[in-house]
Amino acid sequence: MTVTPDDNGTAGPGYAVPDDDGAPAEDVDVLSLAGQHPPAQGAWLWVTTAEGRHAGEFTGLFLPRGNPRAAGGDVLLHIAPGARDQQRPGEPGVLVRVRAVAAGSLIQVAAWDRLGLDCWPEIVRPAVAFAMGALKELQEHGADVGSHHHGGMVEVKSAAEAAVAGFPSLPARVNAAGG
Repeated sequence: MTVTPDDNGTAGPGYAVPDDDGAPAEDVDVLSLAGQHPPAQGAWLWVTTAEGRHAGEFTGLFLPRGNPRAAGGDVLLHIAPGARDQQRPGEPGVLVRVRAVAAGSLIQVAAWDRLGLDCWPEIVRPAVAFAMGALKELQEHGADVGSHHHGGMVEVKSAAEAAVAGFPSLPARVNAAGG
């Protein structure tokens, strides 16, 4: 089956994606993106807060279009036009990927190819909250999820192309006290 993404070319007003690193970033309420068309070229969103409960806080920052980068321990959403919703013919869909950044790699946590424009934030929220909680738990138990390359940052576009299946090996952090 061939899936053709919808592409009307115009993003909704909530998708204020900066073109470069110099643009100031503001937290976006991810729930406010419901019902809006994502940009034709897609957008990367660094999730800053994701409460697991329905209608809880869910915020993020759009990464720059030109050179999106993220640090180990970050959770990202990639949002792009997706296939039309088969349950509601004629309505556009949204493609969403939830990715965790660990040890210089992007790990796919969850993926949807055709979510409805009106409901996708609530559907992806549990996977995002899970990924954030898992990374926090790993760090609390001594795992070093950071990248030791490129100043600790991962170039998101190239890392997404080489996304790993499964979780990379994580070295343990060594604290200053020697243990």
